[in-house]
Amino acid sequence: RGEIDELVDGKTLHLFESADQKLTAATEERIEFLPHYHTLVQCGMYEYYASEGQKALPYAFAELIDNALSATAKNTGIRRIEIRLLFDESQGGPAVVVMDNGCGMTSKQLNNWAVYRLSKFIRENDMKREETGYVRPDPVPRSLNSDISYFGVGGKQAVFYIGQSVRMISKPAGSPDVHEFIMSKEDFERKEMNKEEIYSGFIRNRKPGDYSHVNGSEEQFLRNIVTEEEGKESFTAVVITGVQQEHVTFLKHNYSLWTRELAHSYHYYIHGVDGNDQKKKKINDHVSNIDIQISLLERSPRVPRVMNLREVDNDMQTLYINSSFSTFEFKATGAGDSLVEGLIRYHPFLYDQETFPVDPYALEDEDEDCVILNSEARGKRPIFECFWNGRLIPYTTVSEFEWCARPKKVGAVPLECYNRISGVLFANDRFQVSTNKLTFMDLELQLRDNNTIFTRVHNGQELRVNIQREFTNWLKDCHERFDKQVMFQGFLGLTTRTDVATKRLQSPWAQFHTIKWDGKTYKKGQCVKSVKTNPVFVGSIVKFLLYGEHEGDVYGTGGYVQIALEPKELYDELRIIPISKIDRLAAAATIKKKIGDELAKLPDQLRVTWPEGNAWTESEARPAGTPMGKRTLEILNKKGDSMSRLPVTGTTKKLLIELKVIWHSPKGDVQTNSHIGVHSSKWEYWFKPMENLSKLGNYTLRLQTLLSDNSASEWAGKTLPNHTLKFSIKEGEAVSFVLGIISSPVHVGVPFSIPLDFRDEFDYPTQPPCDIKPQLECSSLQLHYEGIAIGTTCVIKNVRAMGKISHQNKVGDVYLPGPPHTLVVLPEDVLSVENRTPANFRVQVHDEYQNITTQPKLTVRCQLLGAPDLPVDVVDCSNTGSGALLTKPLLLKTVNTEQILTAKFNIPNHRTVACVERQLRVLPSSRISRLEIYRQEEGSDDVMVLQNAERIDWTAGDTLGSLRFRLYDEGNRLVSLRPKLTSMIKVNWTADINAEELSQGKLPPLSVPSKAQREHFYHVSFHDQHTVNFSFIIVPRPDEPERLRVNLSESTVKMGEILSGNIYVEVVDQYGNKTDCLNADIVKTLSVSADGLDKSALAVEWQVLYTQFSVGRVRFVGGAPGPRELCFKYQDMKEFVRIEVTAGPPVQIKLLEKPEMPLQVVNGQGLDAPLVVQLCDEWGNPSPDQRIEIMMKAVMPQLKVHLGEERSFLGSFGRKGIPGPVVKLNLIPDPNKPVELSVKYDTAATLHAGDIFPVFTVIVISEEGTPVRNICPANLSMLLWKGTVSGSYPPSTDLALLENSPGVDGAEYILQFSPEIHQKSVPITPYILPFRFCNDAERQKVVVSLSKKKDRLSQTVLMYREFFDTNKQLTSELECRHCVFWFSSLFIDSFIHLFLLRSSILTKIENQPRRKCSISDPFKGSPQVLGKVGHLALVEDDDAAKVISWHLLGDMDCVVTETTSAAKRIYDDTQGRQQVIPLETVFWRPNDRPLPHIRNGSPLFRPVGNPVFVKDMLIFPEHVESCNKVFTSLLGDTILIDDLDSANHYRRGVVQNKMQCPTLLTRQGERIRSNGKFGGLQNKAPSIEKLRGQVFGAPLPKEHNRIHHQIGNKHTASLGALEELYSVSDLRYFVYDLSSFKSYSSAN
Repeated sequence: RGEIDELVDGKTLHLFESADQKLTAATEERIEFLPHYHTLVQCGMYEYYASEGQKALPYAFAELIDNALSATAKNTGIRRIEIRLLFDESQGGPAVVVMDNGCGMTSKQLNNWAVYRLSKFIRENDMKREETGYVRPDPVPRSLNSDISYFGVGGKQAVFYIGQSVRMISKPAGSPDVHEFIMSKEDFERKEMNKEEIYSGFIRNRKPGDYSHVNGSEEQFLRNIVTEEEGKESFTAVVITGVQQEHVTFLKHNYSLWTRELAHSYHYYIHGVDGNDQKKKKINDHVSNIDIQISLLERSPRVPRVMNLREVDNDMQTLYINSSFSTFEFKATGAGDSLVEGLIRYHPFLYDQETFPVDPYALEDEDEDCVILNSEARGKRPIFECFWNGRLIPYTTVSEFEWCARPKKVGAVPLECYNRISGVLFANDRFQVSTNKLTFMDLELQLRDNNTIFTRVHNGQELRVNIQREFTNWLKDCHERFDKQVMFQGFLGLTTRTDVATKRLQSPWAQFHTIKWDGKTYKKGQCVKSVKTNPVFVGSIVKFLLYGEHEGDVYGTGGYVQIALEPKELYDELRIIPISKIDRLAAAATIKKKIGDELAKLPDQLRVTWPEGNAWTESEARPAGTPMGKRTLEILNKKGDSMSRLPVTGTTKKLLIELKVIWHSPKGDVQTNSHIGVHSSKWEYWFKPMENLSKLGNYTLRLQTLLSDNSASEWAGKTLPNHTLKFSIKEGEAVSFVLGIISSPVHVGVPFSIPLDFRDEFDYPTQPPCDIKPQLECSSLQLHYEGIAIGTTCVIKNVRAMGKISHQNKVGDVYLPGPPHTLVVLPEDVLSVENRTPANFRVQVHDEYQNITTQPKLTVRCQLLGAPDLPVDVVDCSNTGSGALLTKPLLLKTVNTEQILTAKFNIPNHRTVACVERQLRVLPSSRISRLEIYRQEEGSDDVMVLQNAERIDWTAGDTLGSLRFRLYDEGNRLVSLRPKLTSMIKVNWTADINAEELSQGKLPPLSVPSKAQREHFYHVSFHDQHTVNFSFIIVPRPDEPERLRVNLSESTVKMGEILSGNIYVEVVDQYGNKTDCLNADIVKTLSVSADGLDKSALAVEWQVLYTQFSVGRVRFVGGAPGPRELCFKYQDMKEFVRIEVTAGPPVQIKLLEKPEMPLQVVNGQGLDAPLVVQLCDEWGNPSPDQRIEIMMKAVMPQLKVHLGEERSFLGSFGRKGIPGPVVKLNLIPDPNKPVELSVKYDTAATLHAGDIFPVFTVIVISEEGTPVRNICPANLSMLLWKGTVSGSYPPSTDLALLENSPGVDGAEYILQFSPEIHQKSVPITPYILPFRFCNDAERQKVVVSLSKKKDRLSQTVLMYREFFDTNKQLTSELECRHCVFWFSSLFIDSFIHLFLLRSSILTKIENQPRRKCSISDPFKGSPQVLGKVGHLALVEDDDAAKVISWHLLGDMDCVVTETTSAAKRIYDDTQGRQQVIPLETVFWRPNDRPLPHIRNGSPLFRPVGNPVFVKDMLIFPEHVESCNKVFTSLLGDTILIDDLDSANHYRRGVVQNKMQCPTLLTRQGERIRSNGKFGGLQNKAPSIEKLRGQVFGAPLPKEHNRIHHQIGNKHTASLGALEELYSVSDLRYFVYDLSSFKSYSSAN
């Protein structure tokens, strides 16, 4: 009845008699298909067991923690989440309670939670509902936004996976009530049995703390939870009961395991963005406010277990963070706003093991027979763990990315370093995860997409760099900085170890000399100490061993070392231990001390004692015959213990002591004594006295320890203890003496010594007694002595003989005079001499007793005093003791009267001899000493005496005569003139001297030079034995003014303009000297005149500094252009100059031949005859100025066909306009010119894919408005495209690859274009475009350059192939023309086709890419400007172009002009920034001389390297003569040669032939300067790319010129032949227009 009540109008109700009754018509039956409640209560079983087959209970708890984190997201204080495991059956357990202090849930929100798969995105969001719409949180670091309660399924799956029932208790903020809702499997079963609605229930609303509804006997724990509600602002509690027993067992027994897994999942929520870094101190700003606590409560007396996840320190992320030493951060940005933040951590190898954390879930290999020599750290495990919104997605990992993958070949980083990295990926919510949050759906797929961009993050900043290069550099830096890995160096070969028990591990073992480990270097022979060995020992390294076949230096994670135990004197053993057992902390001093302690057990020294006293000491001297007493010896070690045998294991090594005495005689060592001492239990080592020591000299007593078995003095390479005593045997007391040798000869007064030799009883020289007194006697001389010196010999000291020698007194030898004592000079009175004559003295040298004495180097020196520059003379008395001293002539400057000089005599080598002085009277000389010049006219008494070096002003060009001279001697006495004297007079102004006039005292006349303002030196001299000089200076002064002199700075001027520069007028004398007698008042007397001269603008001024007129502002007006005479007049003097006057600036345009108006012109076509116009200046003179641009401008702004039009000529120069004539035109429309299209078609037609377009009728309309008749249909086209109309053509599509796009660098990819159509029956083949991907920008440039070069070469090959084929065909055709007179249309077609083909080949060659100069040249085309240097020349060879362009790099952008004015104009326009060079200032001399190695047409040597002048390598397309001047000035004689060796050979040959060698350039880019310097960056040309286009361009290939020349010659011959054939041929079907063909061929 309920259904019947719901019937509405239009519905029909059918009533059946039976269930299988036939229907009369089609009917509809309403059904309901709600999901079974197993969908809800068993959803967790499927979701958690189906994913990975692992124990997923911790991840079920994670779903409940996700909800709690979302609920507490907006908490400002502590976000507290608590999981209670209530396993006390007495309290109603087992149960699991998850509580949080979040925002709580309203009843509506609690209802939404109960709905399965009601995600936050599809919940109701109208204004009548309580909930607001979902708002995506703002991005935060690591996506820790707590937005992880997502799909509406996780909580239900978790609670029904854990237990059978769930009770949701929640209180929202601001609400006074608590809302409570229960779902259970038992309730669902009851409703199904009672046929009630399964998915319905009730929410209990109650007061906080009200537990009246709780069954006290079964759920006692629940009362405690409800009691805790009081005082809480908001909370949510999830109470799960009916927990499965297997879960209870797992949670109890694996408490630390699953709590560790939860700490791993929420690591960054618990510890913040940096994680649990235990090496850094926590800062409050970075500490997370999330507190997750897990407690396990069991029946008493078991103690409750409480774990805060913040305290877990062994979860994998904590282990990763704290075992890493460096971090590489990056970001991956994909489509939309999808973002992944990534970290890569490096876990270095430290000492003997990898620090990569061990995964507790990884299966370990427990094969005991397998020895792991090199663990691989991470091994084959993936690099990245994946987090979603900051929460671990446990079953998704990313193995690697292409840029951080382990390479196939060894590079700069060892391959094992790639296994020492771990990583984390933090994905935002744009990446999809499964509903149970165990796996990502598309993370790895999106990250490997080509549109994903990886960027490096450094110090919080994103860097768009090559991620692979950055990662490799980071990994290399980590390896070098942090790895304490062992580097094996010094490969010594392979060996086999027999000490290894496992046979397969006995070989191969590589041997090495050195290792580097932990920043230290261990080498062969170095002493080390072991650690963790029994016993601990020290030893020296023999070699290092590494398992495997290796060659050269290699890294290893461990190895073995072979050690020779130290000290070797005690141990003779080799041991092999792992390198890790080397004690790295052992200091060298410690090792040395341990070795020393062992060595202290060996014999170290011998101790000698003298039991009878009278011990002999080291280096002691004893008299001959003294006996050496008894000696007792002991052998001691370093500890001071006495020993008689070696402390070594094995056989007994007894010790002996050997005694030897060696006499070191002059002829060699002689052994005098030898004994062996033996030790026993009854006596020690001892030796008897020795009494045979009687020979003088040094002795050595040697005591040496020996081995008893072989008498060896060494043990283990070291000498056994020994003792050496050095002593000497000396002479005894004196008993006699012998007279020694006395030095001869003996000088009187000079002390000498007498030696005495004393002897002992063995006749050995000995010392004399200390109390002796000698007695001396002589027959004639007196002898005295001062004392005696006693030593090995006795010497009577300072024996002196005194007295006058009359004969030879002999006391063993001859007595001679003593040393110099007195100097005697004769005469003793005053000596008179004349100046310029010598003085004569007699000198003698006496000893102390007036004996004339001689000595070597005995010289007497005489120095004259009393006047400057007096001579010094010496006389040698070494052989005679006396001599005559004749001084040099005295040359006093002025001696008018007699002068007294002092002669001082001394002996320089004997300062003790007193000096002697004598007086010397000097009288004046009669020689000529002064020359006087004076001027006296004949018959006049006036005398003008000239002074020496006097300056005389005299009229230029005049003669200075009547010069005379007088001669005076030293006494200023006038000397009479004699021919003998006057012949010695010389002058410097003439060589023709009259001897007769000279004898009369007259000098030759002097002609003054005609040029003024210059000094002239004149000299008169008298030449005798000495020279007397006299000089004077004449300065010519200008004569009277006689004419004018005019100087022009510019000789050309435009009419109406002022002459640039001033005109300078000077008043000069007859010799051209400027007069100096004028002043500023004469300006009024100067007049200037010329035809057409504008005198009103003239400016005349007097320049006092330069004594000249300055005439400025010269301007001509009117008249015809040409030369003008400019006249300057001053008093009676005139001077003319010629100035070239050119046409003035253009100010008007004239039409030379005025046509009949109006002109009839067809639209779009030109005039039948050109219009000739002329630029004119103000006075109607034609102007040649080429800088003016002339254009025709319509008077009316719009043009209309069929109407008359006026056009005016306008000129422009800069911004100034120049008016011109007006021309009237009649514009006629062109009936053959198309202007628009008329298209007609069915506009209402609707087309489907595959239909045929309607008919389009297209008419081309001309300017007249009529259809154009001669349109070719092939010239019409129609385009069709999809989209809006944006012009006449379809829009283009640009495709571009982003920088650093993922892909294999250098690999070839295919871009495929496929159409998207709805009709599958229409197949369209996709368009495939292959391309090569280059990730690196530099490599991409290289690839593009090579591709372009390949295209150019392909075009060149094709062009030449076509050219050769055409040339061959054309040649055969032309040869047939001479033989066959008959023509056909086919031949003519072929002929014209060949000509056109040749022309196309030329066009292709011209369009072929070639080297060009890319320097901008805005001045090109300006008047009087040739262009920049880089554009003026071409160079064919690439190498030559590069080195020449580099050599002229500073001049490549220099602008070359014809005149200085044009250069100055450019200089002013660019404010001096542009460098210019005017041609008129370039000094150029035609230079056709050969290379430096060629002289007189033949080579001086045979050069190598093909030298050539650089200027001959240049090709000038235009301005050949001007360019020759410029480049000759810039390059000079610079030479180009092949290479540097050839250049040095060439320069050496040129210089050796005494020739100057210019600068040399090589085709390899080297430069040798003209001074010979080469080498360094400043003399090495860079690559042509680095010149940045500042390089000379390349000319067209020679093939172009050859083809062009052939076409020119063959065209002329072929066209003549065609015309001849056409005139005689009767073939009327030949209708070719030869005139058109000729015009076309000439143009091409």
